[in-house]
Amino acid sequence: MTFGDVWFFLARLKASRSLLKNLVVRDLKHRYVGSVGGFLWSVVYPLALLVVYYFVFAMVFRFRLDVAEYGTDNFALYTFCGILPWLMFQDTVLRNCTAITENANLVSKTVIPSEVLPIAIMISNLIHHIIGLTILMGALLVFHRIEISNLWVLAYLPVLVILAQGLGWLVSSLNVFFRDTSQVLNVLMIFWMWLTPIFYPIGLVPEPYRSFYALNPMATLLTGYRNAFLQLAPPSLGHVVILLVWAAILFLAGALFFRQSKTAFADVL
Repeated sequence: MTFGDVWFFLARLKASRSLLKNLVVRDLKHRYVGSVGGFLWSVVYPLALLVVYYFVFAMVFRFRLDVAEYGTDNFALYTFCGILPWLMFQDTVLRNCTAITENANLVSKTVIPSEVLPIAIMISNLIHHIIGLTILMGALLVFHRIEISNLWVLAYLPVLVILAQGLGWLVSSLNVFFRDTSQVLNVLMIFWMWLTPIFYPIGLVPEPYRSFYALNPMATLLTGYRNAFLQLAPPSLGHVVILLVWAAILFLAGALFFRQSKTAFADVL
């Protein structure tokens, strides 16, 4: 993909911003169609997660962390800091996987830039992610503290979006031609989640295996999120470089593969 291809791609997205806005609104409404609570459920879900984590880890298992090493002794808060970016990533990739096949009529019978369909899902998820972060800030205010260093999360949020969108474009294209992609992806996401230090500190991982975690972009990203909120040191420069390389590779590979394969979407769908 040349610089001209990237510029054309971005320019086309900009020209489709009105369509993109409508698709985002449609996706947000579709999530809660027929429900009484409506958009309120986007607040209830992360709040329920926080309450459940607090009950299970703090009240039942009574896990306590070393404050000096992990920034807090509240395991529920520690876990919530990691699960929010993972849920954003996982839901964006999984829903992007079926974004084209579930909108076959739009792709095959209308002239729209099909790449905006996965992006609309990502933006919709980003809105929910921001709501979750707002709840997290409230939890920090009650159980921890809020400091200016929390803003470091803004450096990781764009990388999270780029990672999720790049992989989302890739799997959405593959699923058009290989419908088992979504099933395989569901299984892979289970392994990926448990190989990412969400529910356990990376310090519990045996030393010989920790080097493999450095190759997991979500492990570095979640560590950055968690450290920003709990006022810990950011990941090492080497880990951040690997994260940026992964993000760039997945984004460009996803965009290129999507652009090359989209010409055949209408025929296959």
